[in-house]
Amino acid sequence: MIMTGQPATDSTSEIAPASPVRYATFTGRFRALVIDNLCISALGIALFFAGDAASEVPGATRVMLLLVVAVILLYEPLQVSRRGATIGHRYAHLRVVDARTGSWPSFGRAFVRFLIKTMLGVISFFTMELSRRHQAVHDLLTHTTVHVVTSEEVVDYRVERVDEPDVIWPGRLRRLAVILLYLIAIFFVYAISISIVDTTGCLRHRSGCSAVTRTLVPVMGWAWIGLSLTAIIAGWKGLLLGARRSRGVSSDAVAYEQI
Repeated sequence: MIMTGQPATDSTSEIAPASPVRYATFTGRFRALVIDNLCISALGIALFFAGDAASEVPGATRVMLLLVVAVILLYEPLQVSRRGATIGHRYAHLRVVDARTGSWPSFGRAFVRFLIKTMLGVISFFTMELSRRHQAVHDLLTHTTVHVVTSEEVVDYRVERVDEPDVIWPGRLRRLAVILLYLIAIFFVYAISISIVDTTGCLRHRSGCSAVTRTLVPVMGWAWIGLSLTAIIAGWKGLLLGARRSRGVSSDAVAYEQI
C-alpha cells in the first residue's frame, strides 16, 4: 500500500492505496535523516541554553538533561507512531507504513525501529538494494516500509522488484557460497594491506603510528566495509563471477532455431 498526502485521522486508520506503490530511495531517506538530526541538534542546543539560564534553580540541570535524552529517544518514535513521519520525512515527502496493516506503526514498533537504525547507522540501509520493497534492515525487522507520498513526478522513487520471467537465477545456496568466498578474499586483501601499511606494528601497540598510517588505516577499513557490502549486494543480485544470472532462450527463439 502507499499513503496519500493526507495524514491518517487516527492511529488505526489505513492509508489509501495507490498503484504502483512508490518506495523511497536512499537519497530521499538520507535527506530526511539529515533534517531530523538538525532538528534534534537545535532542540538540544535550546534545552542547553534553557538549562544554563535556570542553573540556579535546584534540580534544573538534571531536568534539562532528562529532557535532552527524551528528545533524542522520543523525537522519531512519537512522530512516526502519531503521523507516520518525522519533520524530515514530511520535508522529503515520505511516510513510514506498517507493512502488515497499512497504517502508521505503533509506538512500540516505531521505537524498536529507531533503536535498530541508531545502532546500525548507515549500514542498515544496504539491504535496500536486496529487498523487493527497498527496505532497510530496521524496516525488515519491524515489518515497515517507507513510501513516497507526493504527486510530483520529479521526486525519485522505486517500485517493487519483480522477477523477470526470462531470467535464470543461480540457486540461493550457490549465491551465498560465492558471496562468502568473495568476503573471505576481500578480508585477506584488507589484512595484507594493513600489514603492508603498518610495518612497525604500531597498531598493535597503539602508539608510535605515523600520520600517514593513522590516515590510511581508517580509509582502508571503510573500503573493506564498502567492498564487502558491494559483494553481498552484487552476489545476491546474481552479478558475481561464479553465480551469475543469465537470460533464458524464449520458446519463440528455440522454435526459430529448429526451422
